[in-house]
Amino acid sequence: METLQHQSGTSERRVMSRIDAALRINYQIISDDVALNDPYDPNFVLPRYFLLLAELDQFDHALDYELEQLSQKDQQIARILSLFGQKLNLITGSLYDAIVQSMLPIPKQVNFSETGLSFYSDRIIPEGAYIHVTLSHPENFFHIAATAQVVYSRPEENGQFRTGAYFVTLHPQDRVKLSQAIAQQTDASI
Repeated sequence: METLQHQSGTSERRVMSRIDAALRINYQIISDDVALNDPYDPNFVLPRYFLLLAELDQFDHALDYELEQLSQKDQQIARILSLFGQKLNLITGSLYDAIVQSMLPIPKQVNFSETGLSFYSDRIIPEGAYIHVTLSHPENFFHIAATAQVVYSRPEENGQFRTGAYFVTLHPQDRVKLSQAIAQQTDASI
């Protein structure tokens, strides 16, 4: 689907669908020699809240898969384990509300597609620089780490800099998560 984006009085033609969303975003400028590394590499500084939420995400996906497999063999045991899982979700949800919320950055407006993003930064980021980015949906629909290369960083009227970058490394499953978020928001606005 082709969309037309308007930014700062000029129009850009994009082939991929893009959406604006309030996301928790962290970024750091990285050197050229690590730009192609796995974005989840422990040498990158990943925020603690991001690691916690990403691990809980992976655990939930693994549990769902195993419960699906088990339900084909023994529905009663699968039901009991599912109830334990729900109880665990309530407990972790309470901990999340009490502890993790205090560690989270305030969501900021981010425009993103499967191939890149733009966001506001407090300082100019040199064109061509590589950045490591973590994006977390405020309602925990996804937690993604990626590396990107800056295409532009220009001053805006609000005293911040609008920075645009395209993804250099992004796991395929993370690209799918972005695609699903775009589809959900696009469907909801129709």
